[in-house]
Amino acid sequence: MWNDRAVPWTALSSRTTPHSAIREIGALAAAYPDALRLEIGDPTFVTAQHVIDAAARAAAEGYTKYTPSAGLPRLRELLVEKLRERNGITCDVPNVIVTTGGCGAIFASLLVLLDPGDELLVPDPGWPNYVAMAHMLNASYVHYPLRRDHGFEPDLDALEARITERTKVLVVNTPGNPTGAVYSREVLERLAELAARHDLWIISDECYDDLVFEGRHVSMATIADPERTISVFSFSKTYAMTGWRVGYLVADAQLAASIGKTQESVVLNTAAISQKAAEAALLGPQDHREEMRLFYRDRRDEATSLLDEAGVDYVRPAGAFYLMIGLPPGTGSRAFCVSLLETQQVAVTPGIGFGPSGEGMVRISLSNRSETLREGLDRLAATVTRAGAYAS
Repeated sequence: MWNDRAVPWTALSSRTTPHSAIREIGALAAAYPDALRLEIGDPTFVTAQHVIDAAARAAAEGYTKYTPSAGLPRLRELLVEKLRERNGITCDVPNVIVTTGGCGAIFASLLVLLDPGDELLVPDPGWPNYVAMAHMLNASYVHYPLRRDHGFEPDLDALEARITERTKVLVVNTPGNPTGAVYSREVLERLAELAARHDLWIISDECYDDLVFEGRHVSMATIADPERTISVFSFSKTYAMTGWRVGYLVADAQLAASIGKTQESVVLNTAAISQKAAEAALLGPQDHREEMRLFYRDRRDEATSLLDEAGVDYVRPAGAFYLMIGLPPGTGSRAFCVSLLETQQVAVTPGIGFGPSGEGMVRISLSNRSETLREGLDRLAATVTRAGAYAS
């Protein structure tokens, strides 16, 4: 499962890039047709009908060709309005680049910022693609710990201790994946001050900016130096559009132009039909956003209530739609997840896949129907309880 079978003549970076544990478990789960799939963060919701209809019209009207690499002008104009109204970020069209999902925005940004040997600071536990991207670019990644006992806020002293003369970029992710942490303005101010003091670029991953249950999401670009900050967003979770692959970023105009140029050699441009769908998502009714947020909040509350009843440890998320669940001491998360899938047909993601600090935990996605979530958690909780009794 965890071995790379790439042929020896492929590039070293390709052979040694770590796989995403989320995708690894997903591949294993495919062999179990009745498995309860709690491992992947894909919304249960279908994209709103008016968005689908707009995409169909766009295709019929000829939006089946290339677009500018930076994105359709009208979509970028609408994103300027969205960023101002919902994120408090003041910018103009040249600051905004449309990308192939948030993933494409982050990778294109790292292509511009990192030379081989540069260091990228990534949260631990954090989204595994940060590590994979740095590896593919022959850069180094350095984990900075998030404090489990403080709701997965960053340990700022430990973070600063990891900065070296080769450190170039700091990744900040709030609301967080896999943690669900929503950082306060005070925490973001301290991160911004640290980045300024050490002359670091900031990539602020805000792909879950709409999914906050407690507190308030604050965009890093309203606090940190806007000339040194790249803010990344996505339509995937906000509008249940994961398969459309539309993201966007906002940055200093000169930096944004460089990222747009770099995107030419990777994907050329985001699909025209998807961009027209994104326009419709921004222009159409917005009640779907609140409906999804409340749905995920209810699943969060339902899941934590069940875990409380079962006496299973977890860290309560304030946003996104993930939940980190603790395992008995000494339990390896990878082995636990494989066994849970094989014996209980429940797919969850091992915490070690998100970094060393994730070991001893598993991540579940709350983007499931209530009955699926409850049944999966019942089986997981029973397995955790048995493992704890055996360990003691």
